[in-house]
Amino acid sequence: MEEASNSESGIGQSLEDAAKRIESILGSGNATTDVNAESAEDEVEETSTPSDDVFENSDEQSLEDSDERLETEEDEAAVAEVAPIKIADDLVFEIDGEKITGKQWKEANLRYSDYTRKTQALAEKERGVDTQVDNIRGQAIAHLRNLESTIASYLPQEPNWAQLAQDDPAEYIAQKEFWAARHAQIAKVRHERTELEKQEVARQEVYFKQALADGQRRLHEMHPELAKPETGKAVALGEYLVKAGIPADAISRETNPTLFSIAYKAMQFDQLQAQKAKAVKVVDEKPLLAKPGSSPVGTKGSQSAYAKSKAALKRSGSLEDAAAVLMHRLK
Repeated sequence: MEEASNSESGIGQSLEDAAKRIESILGSGNATTDVNAESAEDEVEETSTPSDDVFENSDEQSLEDSDERLETEEDEAAVAEVAPIKIADDLVFEIDGEKITGKQWKEANLRYSDYTRKTQALAEKERGVDTQVDNIRGQAIAHLRNLESTIASYLPQEPNWAQLAQDDPAEYIAQKEFWAARHAQIAKVRHERTELEKQEVARQEVYFKQALADGQRRLHEMHPELAKPETGKAVALGEYLVKAGIPADAISRETNPTLFSIAYKAMQFDQLQAQKAKAVKVVDEKPLLAKPGSSPVGTKGSQSAYAKSKAALKRSGSLEDAAAVLMHRLK
């Protein structure tokens, strides 16, 4: 029995010891877990709560990165705008129903550019040649005029042909031939000078027509309404200039568009001032409106009553007299 009790007590003690050991193990584990949790929380707080310097550095770095990205995007956009469009040689596209390759388009563009450049150079060269020809023509005209006057100045006075024919028929024939030759020379010089002068006049007329066309084109660009006959503004401008005292011939020969533009603006200003003066005159002449049932403001009776009310107000200065004056003003 003792053995049984001892065994039971031993079992009980062993169970108690085991429970204590388990409890101690669990307690130590919980303590360890709490310590680990606290240390982990501290680490998290230290890790997740950066210093102010870190925030400032990160903000500055983000701003710098954004600025760099913006600058890079702007540079790329500028390069994209400036960079020419590259067309592949084997690219096929259609223009006005005709299919051409990129190589053919490039060659055609080069030919057109070369043609434009050569045409401009040729036109510039022609203008230079025309200027030289005009100068030579002017010099030739002056030379022929001098030659004509020089030949005439060296010729002696013509003889009395009737008397010479009677006195010396042989000398008469010789002098006739001499003078005929001299007159032929003078006529030839005069004819050449006249032809050159005609060419000069024709050339100047060509220059004038070109300048006139260019002037009209520029004037129409400045004032498109002058190019439309239905507006009648061009005719009105001509009449305005003639009325101002400018001769019609001078107006038709003027090629400077700036002068016409100034005159057109002056005409518009005068028209605006005339319209303002007319509107003011109409308003001044228009009678004042009165309310239905009230007496006209401009009648002698109303003016007399209004004057009396004002006089009474000046004498008394009372509110009643002031109200009476206001009532007359509102009628």
